[in-house]
Amino acid sequence: GDAIGLGVAAEYLMALGMDSVREHERDLVTYALDLLPREVPGIEVYGPLDPDLRGGVIPFNLPGIHPHDVAQVLDRSGIAVRAGHHCTMPLHERLDLAATARASFNVYSTREDVDALATGLKEVQRVFNG
Repeated sequence: GDAIGLGVAAEYLMALGMDSVREHERDLVTYALDLLPREVPGIEVYGPLDPDLRGGVIPFNLPGIHPHDVAQVLDRSGIAVRAGHHCTMPLHERLDLAATARASFNVYSTREDVDALATGLKEVQRVFNG
């Protein structure tokens, strides 16, 4: 089962072409890096701002709101982000961060998903900050 699924997924990606996959990912990250700071007051985005220097993930924090709380409230709206150290504890320690939330984009993600994330993050702020 799992091996067959992995094979089908690999065939799908090869049919799309990895350059096409990377370009789609880059477009979404570029869009998100522009939209989120404009739409979500105070959001702290970590990592290079140049999408060519990053993959399809955007780690972030909302000041005063724990990343696990961010993830839980977003989950209520069907938006999945991860919260924690993301296997990068030394980096989190170096940046003096207890944890971060992380949005990940892939071939199935759309600009509408980025819009929904921004809307969801504003709702998180409303819930915790009034």
